[in-house]
Parts: sequence; C-alpha cells; structure tokens
Amino acid sequence: MLKHKLIENVAITSAPPFFTFTSLAPNVSLYDFSSLSDEVLAFSEALDANGTLCQSSKNEWGTSLIVVTGTAQELLSIINMAKLNLSPQMVRELELAIEHADECVTGWTMMSVVRLFQYPIARDSKEFGQVPAVDTHVFPDYTECRPVVEITDELVGSKLALDTEGRDLLEVVPDQLKLFPYSFTSSLPQISRSAPADKSKTKNGATTVVQSYFRAYYGGCRVRAVNTTGVFIEDTCEGSKHWLSYGLMVHSPDDIPLCSTGDVCIHNFFNSLWEWEHYIDPNVPNRVGINLNTFRSRYADRVSISILPGLVVAQMLASRIISLYQVMSHKRSVLLTQIWAYRCQNGVMQVIYLAQVMYHLIYNSDLYLLGLATGTLTTASIANLTCSFFAFSYSFINLVKARSGDQRLDRRFRLTWEVMQVAITLCVGSVLRSIQHTPIGSILSQNAEILRKTSARGAKYCGLNDACVLFTINIPTVVSLLSVALALVASLIAYGDRKSAIQLKLGI
Repeated sequence: MLKHKLIENVAITSAPPFFTFTSLAPNVSLYDFSSLSDEVLAFSEALDANGTLCQSSKNEWGTSLIVVTGTAQELLSIINMAKLNLSPQMVRELELAIEHADECVTGWTMMSVVRLFQYPIARDSKEFGQVPAVDTHVFPDYTECRPVVEITDELVGSKLALDTEGRDLLEVVPDQLKLFPYSFTSSLPQISRSAPADKSKTKNGATTVVQSYFRAYYGGCRVRAVNTTGVFIEDTCEGSKHWLSYGLMVHSPDDIPLCSTGDVCIHNFFNSLWEWEHYIDPNVPNRVGINLNTFRSRYADRVSISILPGLVVAQMLASRIISLYQVMSHKRSVLLTQIWAYRCQNGVMQVIYLAQVMYHLIYNSDLYLLGLATGTLTTASIANLTCSFFAFSYSFINLVKARSGDQRLDRRFRLTWEVMQVAITLCVGSVLRSIQHTPIGSILSQNAEILRKTSARGAKYCGLNDACVLFTINIPTVVSLLSVALALVASLIAYGDRKSAIQLKLGI
C-alpha cells in the first residue's frame, strides 16, 4: 500500500522514481509507514490475513514492479483505498467479475510496471521516439474469465485536449503499433480483442479468449480518440505539464526476438500487458511461479534466398538431356533407364552436384531450422528445401552406389530409385507446404540451445544479439539420414524384384 502512493491519483508516473523506490528490498526497516492512515494499515493487515499475495522489488528480469493478487473484490477495495487512477473499463471488469463470481471462478491480479511508449517526433514519419512510463493493469488468472467491456461515453466522457488542425497524428506509424487492439478510436487498423484458443489449454474449455487493450496517453491522461480533429482524453482527467512535452504516447508491444547464430531473427511481438496465473510450488515455498497467458504476433527478418538448389536441379536435368542426346546420336539401343543410370554413375558430376547442395544446406541450415521451428518458412524456402533434398539424396546415393573402373549398372535399383525420387520429391514439397505456418516446437525444445549473450557460449555465438539459438543437429545431417533410409527401402524393393525374377526364370 505504501508503494501504491507513487501512483496515487495519476494514470501514469515517471519511471526513475518508481524504479528507485520499488527496487528497495522487502525489509521493514527501509520504509517509513507514517504516511499511511490507521484505516489503510488495518486494511493491509486484513489482506495479509486473507492470503492476498503481494510482490515488489526487482525481479529476475531486472524489472521493478508492484503486484497484488487476490479476489476481484479485494482488488477493487485496494483501488478505492489507495485512490488509484485506473481505466474505467478495468474497474467495470472487476465490478462485473464480482457480480458474476460463480460463472467463472478466478483470481485477479493488479500490476504496476514500467512499460514502453512511443510518440511521433516528425510529421509523416515512421520514426517514433520512445519513453518509459509506469501504468497499472488489472487482469484475471484465466483469460477467458475477463468480462467483455468496451469503452463508451456512458462509461467515461471525452474532451478535446489537442487541436491538430486537420492532421491525424497516427496516420503514419511504425508497423509494430498495428499489431494489437487499442482502447481508443483512431485510424490504426481495427484488431479484434478476441483470439482463438485451444480448449484443452483453457481452464473452462473456452475456444476463444479476450486480450487486454493497449492504451495511449496525452498529458498524463488516457486517450479516448485520435483523429483529424485532434486528441481527445477522458473528461475526468486534468493534463500534466510534465507529460505534455512528449505529446501523444502510444503503448508499444514488447519485441523479444529469437535469432540464429547467422544474425537472422524471428521477431516475437507480445501484448506487453503481461498476464499470468500465480502458483507456489510446495517444494520451493520461498518463490512464486507464474503460468503466462500471452498474445503474440510474429514475423521474420526479410533475407535474400539463394537460388543455388534450383540451379543444381537444372544442371542435373541438363546433364540427363545431354547424356540422352549423346547416346541416341550413336544409335545405341539400350533401355532409357540404362541411359539415365550410365550418366548418373558418372562420379565427377555427382561430386559437383553434391558439393553445391552441401554448401547451400550447411550455410543456410540455421535459417531453415528457425523457419520450421517458428512457422515462418517462405514459399522460396520451401522450393529450396525441396530441390535440395532431391539433389542431395539423388547425388549422395549415386556416389555411394558408384564403383571405380568399369561401371556396373544395377538396373533394378536404378529404376526403383528413379520412380521413388519423383514420389519423394512431391511428398517433401507437400509436407513442407502443409506445415509452412505451423511452428514445430520440438525443434527448439529438443534440438536447440538458447544462449544468452551474457553467458560464455552466448558471447561466442550471439554476436550483437541479446540471445541466439544454437541447433544440435543440422539440416545436412537430417537429409543424409533420410536419404540413406530411403535408399535402403529402394534396395529392398530392388532385391525383392530380383528374387521374383529369378524364381520366375527357374519356374520357366
């Protein structure tokens, strides 16, 4: 309750004094409680007796915060007792949660923490300035239990705070400000608050959940609307000169990138109004665990993609055509499969094909694995992987089967391998296409190590990135194992065919 004095009667407050005060250790001797009334002290003791969970000081991520977890009624009482200036929408959510407590049983949390805001610094520019500020957010343990409350004039009125003389301050904004829903009306894209959910992962089997609104502030007041007329704020708020110098401050999502050692990053933009469910592990009673409820928008860096795999396949096809022409020009009467096999067993060409594909796969292995793990593969990447698998498996197996000196043709294996290659290539392309936007989490959980730059290995591999992912098994290894497995299948089929042919001859 003492630390809530920092945000008494204000919608937002400055980060430095908040960070300094909330970073103090939870040691009673460090605090002066004389500013709290007897009523507030008695109320605080009652909260302690009811098992209300309070957190403060610096956490493991280096952030200082004020967190209170209890029932909806307890949080509403704290808001009123501490004279906190919260969004009328969140207050109404608590009121509805109290009225319908039996319909969706959940605890509630109120968190005050430093968040990042962006503000326009030049007309028609996507370059926005950034400023940290503290605001307060209220949320349920289970997202599906949040009542749907929209901000209307009946809930809170609005008034003009800034006349922009026909200019829309949010006409041009950074792309990250277009990813999540905002509590005010503007020209920003209208993003739905409702998001699909896996019913097996929600407490009550809900198929949709409602995420929190981002907010904007002007002069320290919550914004109701931004348009060509100007900036409108809540009519109950009086502006602060301190915050007026920043102009329109728009809540920004948190960017938590996942980068490869090759400096290609997947940008994970999270709704930075972080929400969670608290729990205490009996085995670790002095620590509080959290299960995060996150809303994320993800996109990958744009990187140039090599067309080398396609060129290798083109070389292989051209080589076959030339080989066929050479044989036919000499009027050699052999089976087409023999002609193809003769050319395919030319060891020099296979080494060239294999070397090119190996170089491409080794150089781009992390890029492809990161795309598969996060569901961000492009169509060009799928085409490259498909061509690479075809060229690698075909050349690699041909080299394994090739013999020095006079080439001895294994027609049955070659015919089987040729037919299988067509089917295998189509299957690889189809599978990759079907999972193009489906993250394969096991790649990161079982085949990767996420390194922080502050660690010894992270300093070695991560470069300028705060964190990076190091994969254990790379793409060439996977392709090699699959190629050998498929070649064994082809050999078994050819062996069975040969046995059948011998038995047929003996029978005749």
